[in-house]
Formats: sequence, C-alpha cells, structure tokens
Amino acid sequence: MSTSVAASPDATTLVQSLLSRLAIAIARRRAYADAHPMAVQADQALTDALTQYLTGEPTLALAVANRELLVNGTLLQAGGNVVRELASRLHSMGIGTVRLQRGVTLEAVSHLVRLLSRRLNDPSLQEPLPVIAGIALGRIDYEQLGLADEEAIRVEITQLWRALAERMLDTAANPGANPSDTPDSASASTLATALSAASTSDTSAQRAFDALSTLADGVSMAPRAVRDTIGERLQELLSATDQGAIVATLRVAGRADRSRLVRNVVNVLPAAAVVRWLHSAAGATGQDLSPHLLRLLSKMSVHFRGRRPEAVDDALRETAAELVGGWDMQHANPAEHAALLDTLAEWSARDGKPAKDAAVQFDSASQEAARLVQMACEMDLVSEDAALAVKRLADTGHSSTVLAWADRAQSEPTRRQLRDLTLTPSAISRTLLANPLDSAAAKQLLDATHEDVAPVLIDALEQCDTRAGRRLIFDRMRTMDSSIIDAVLQRLAAPMPWFLARNLLSLLRDLLVATPEASARLMVGPLLLFQRHEHVAVRREAIRLLASVPSVRASALRRALDDSTAEVQHAAVDVAYVQRKDELPTDVALRLLTLADQENLPLELRDKAVRAVAGTRQAEVRSWLIAHTTRRARLTGSTKLATLTDTVRAALHVLSTTFAADPEAAPVLTLARKAGALGAAA
Repeated sequence: MSTSVAASPDATTLVQSLLSRLAIAIARRRAYADAHPMAVQADQALTDALTQYLTGEPTLALAVANRELLVNGTLLQAGGNVVRELASRLHSMGIGTVRLQRGVTLEAVSHLVRLLSRRLNDPSLQEPLPVIAGIALGRIDYEQLGLADEEAIRVEITQLWRALAERMLDTAANPGANPSDTPDSASASTLATALSAASTSDTSAQRAFDALSTLADGVSMAPRAVRDTIGERLQELLSATDQGAIVATLRVAGRADRSRLVRNVVNVLPAAAVVRWLHSAAGATGQDLSPHLLRLLSKMSVHFRGRRPEAVDDALRETAAELVGGWDMQHANPAEHAALLDTLAEWSARDGKPAKDAAVQFDSASQEAARLVQMACEMDLVSEDAALAVKRLADTGHSSTVLAWADRAQSEPTRRQLRDLTLTPSAISRTLLANPLDSAAAKQLLDATHEDVAPVLIDALEQCDTRAGRRLIFDRMRTMDSSIIDAVLQRLAAPMPWFLARNLLSLLRDLLVATPEASARLMVGPLLLFQRHEHVAVRREAIRLLASVPSVRASALRRALDDSTAEVQHAAVDVAYVQRKDELPTDVALRLLTLADQENLPLELRDKAVRAVAGTRQAEVRSWLIAHTTRRARLTGSTKLATLTDTVRAALHVLSTTFAADPEAAPVLTLARKAGALGAAA
C-alpha cells in the first residue's frame, strides 16, 4: 500500500501545474477539432511542462488508487477538483497507470490527450491500449476485482438509498404514512409523500434538501452502475413528487448549495428526467426555464442521431450540467442562449463541420500584410514591416488568425513578439465587444493577454454588451498577478456605472485572496466610500472586499451590519462567519447577535451570526450566549436548558469552544452535556 509522503512545495506546485495543463488539454480536445489552434496550443503547453518536469526526473508515473491519484508512488494530497476529476476519468476508462518518459514528443502527448478525451461510453475504451512512443499505459486489473466490485456496488446502492430514506421519513410528520414503512421497505411514492410534507415549512424543507444533497454528493463519484440505479430510483421519487414541493425544497438553500445539488442530480438522472429537473431548479429562482435552452437541448439530441442511445443520454446530461454550471438562471431568456443556438444551427449534424465557408478572407490591402506575417513565422524573424503588418491585421479583425499563425513560429521569442504585437487596444476591443460574440476567438485572445493590457480589459469589461463576454474578461483578469491591482484601483477612483464598480470590487477581492500581502499597499479610504454607494450590489461587494483587509475589517462590518438592506447585512454575516476564529470588537459581535435574535430572518443566517462570534471572548458575548441557551423554571426559579433550536445549539457550541474554562458558563455546559446537546458542529 502506498503511503502519503510530503513532497517539496516546489515539486508539488510543478506537478499540480502539469496536471492542470493535462486537464485543460483534455477539455479543449473535447471542445475543438484536433487541428484547432486552441487544442494544439494546449498540447504544446502540456509538452513544455512535461519537458521541464522531466529534466529533473527520469519519468512521471501516474497511478489510480480508489479514484485518488498517485504521482511516482506518492499519494497527491492537494489539487482539488482537477486531480479528483482526472483520477475519476482514468478509473472510468479502466486505465490504471500512465508512465511518461524523458524525451516524450509533442506527437506522443497529443496521442495521449486524444485517448483520454474520449467519452466514457465510447466502445473503443474496451479495445487494447495503444502503443505510444515514450508513454506506457496499463489497465486496472478488473478480472481480480470484478466479483468484489459487483458485491460492493450492491452494498453501496443499498447504503446510499437507505440513508436517504431514513432522513426523509424522519424529516416531517406524514399523516398519510404507513406505520410499517421502514427505510428498507419505503417506496418512491412513500418518500415523495414525505418530501411533499417536508416542503411545507422552511425547517423541514432544509432537512429534506440536506438529505437529497447527501445522496447526490455520495453518488456523484460512485461507479456508473451505482449512479444508474440510484438515478432511476431518484427519477421515480421526483416524478411522484409535486413540482411545487421540489421547487420549495430547492428554494430554502443558498445559491452555492443549490447549484451543487442541481449539477450532481443532472449527472445522476436518466436523460429523460433532466429537463423536468432543470424546470424545478429554475423555478427555485422565481423564473421560468429559458425556451432557448429547451430548443438547444433538443437541437443537440438531433445532432447525435445515429449514435448509440447511451451516448445521446451522456451527451445530454453533460451539456445540461455545463449549462447549469455556467449560466445564471435569474434571467429567463438571455441573448447568449439564442446566439449559441444560432451558432449550433450553422453546424452539420452529419460530419460536425461548419456548414458555412470558414476560410479566412482578406481584402486586397490585407493580403500583402498576411504574406509578411506568414514569412515572419517561417523565417523566425519579425521585421519592422512584419510588425506593422501584424498590427494592421489585428486592427482589421484578424487577430484570431494572427495568433494561430504565431503559435506556428519556430521559437518562443518570436511567438511572444507576434502575440504582443497582436494585442493592440483596437484588436482587443474589436474582438471582445463584437456582437454576437465569437467565444472561441475571445478566449484565444484573452489567453494571450498579459498584465500590461489590464486597462484595456477594464474598458472592455465596462463596454461589453454580453454577459458571456464580461464573464470571459473577468475570469481572465482574476488569473493575472497582483500587478494589475494598481490599474483596478485607478479605475475605481473614477466615475463609473454601478455594474463596473461591483465587478471591479469583486475582482480586487479575488486578487487579494490570491496575494494577501498586496493589501498592504491599498489606499482603503476611497474604498470605504463604496459602502455608501446607492446600489445595493456595490455595497455588498464592498463589504466582501473590505473584510479581507484587517486594518478596516471592524469598521466595514459595523457599516454593513447597520445597512438599511438585508442583502448587505447578510453579506456581512457571511464574511464574519468565514473569519469566525478572529476576535471582533464587542459592539460588532453584539450587532451580529442582535440579528440572530430576529426570528423573521432565515435560520441559516441566524445560525451563522451566532457562530461568527466564536473568536470573541468578551463578557457581553458570554452573557448573551448564556441568556440565549437557558430559561428560568416558573415554579422553582432554577435554571434549565432552553428548547434546542438551531441557534441554541450554535450558541452552546460557541460556549463550549470559546468559554469552556469560564466559571460563568460551566453550569450551562453541564446541563447541555446531560441533555446530549454538545454534538460536533461546524
């Protein structure tokens, strides 16, 4: 058995970067044709990273162990979703080991990427593994584990469904339930009745949501056989449940939790049930599902005619999950849906190639410029005339073509010079502000940008008419280093529309999270003014940003907790909860506890408000916690434990962790222990 051995920080970072490039190359190969510049560029970047790694190591060996990844025999402890998804993909394909040797070529790397980018239901997965120069592949030994896996799958299905049934039957009093119903015998209709009953109150609906989330999380990384069986049972449960009950259950959860559940269930349900589930998810936001989305999913199924039904199901499930993960369904009919549908309509269902002529067309004035640029790539030398030609082509709408040519130059200095010349303000604006937006061209250009063009990207962020375009720009800028902070601060000091202020504050917060030391050079005075902005979304982002700056955190929290809108107050509670181990000024802590006393507020928010004071050891906080968790008996006047609501449990947890040694808290903690009320808490 392999044991976890700590690798050096530099080695771990290099491995994680290399695996990220492998994941990117697989994703691009699934999205683009083999010869597409984006796919070629990703393969080259992966090859360069491998070459760098293999200069110090003779081989790079990847192995899958129970959907975890071992690198050179050592379990990789970090890496997050990228590592888990890569391990899961290898495991699902039956590939147990991948060994890359020093000297591996771009051609071999591209062959490996094509192999790993196949759909998980591709019949070719059952064929013998190919021989690739410099790369050794090995299968998982399924013959030895087959019978054990079948038994393990049956046990896993039983345990997952029984856990859901136990929690669902215990969630709400169900007058129509049969007393003989047990978790082992409960039918889908019985659980549907329990779910409908639970949806009538926020508290029980939250417990039902948590039960569904636990099931979906548990099955999301399970073998396909487990997912298929659980998916069929879940389809029966959801089909037997009133649509309004499903919407009510989804609506009680926060956006992040709801989004995760929606994605996980999409991945589990049979394809026929996916659209109805998406209707419920959209209804939870108070909007209807976009007709364009329905047309898009239907159109996509037409494009897969002639393939096996399993391939259609998996493709539909995968596309729906990606759309839900990337689109905000608060707007029922975004223009991006229609634009994407129109783009899809231009493609041939038979061979997957554009129906229109995609050849690059140059006018007579640009043809000579094109020849100069191509010559520069071939000669690996950028003359003054070639530099002017690059700028001309970029400024006249051919930046995507020039960037593709630049990738073919012989040396990296020439490639870099051509890319830099292509990134003129005019070319950037022309590509990013195009309507309809060419997402592939925009991504290609943004991938080539560097920190020096941050002011141009900020202008494009303000002027872009499409949400998809703004998201591409924002995501690219948040991956840049902290040198762009000055450009962001300079723009924040000037008048701007509210949506740009919101986006820049959010961007600045992300940059500070990545490089906390950069907060030392901030001039926070002007940033505090955003807490008085007329638009609530700006004030909300302001508290999220300012809470990450220790010098102004307390004053920013005071202003936010005193804000006239619940949305800003809720954001303040969220950031205080995240930093709950830190000491708060007494008045800030008491403001939080005042919110916890307001029974009209969501239970999740009140719970967070109590837990947010866990790092504050002031006597006033202790007194509030004791008062909240105890009551006086009417007849005897003795102290007894208050009814164990969620906020009372939260207050007891804070007492037990923050005031465990305080003699004033000791009697209350004794009562809590006798009542079994001090369980594990977040």
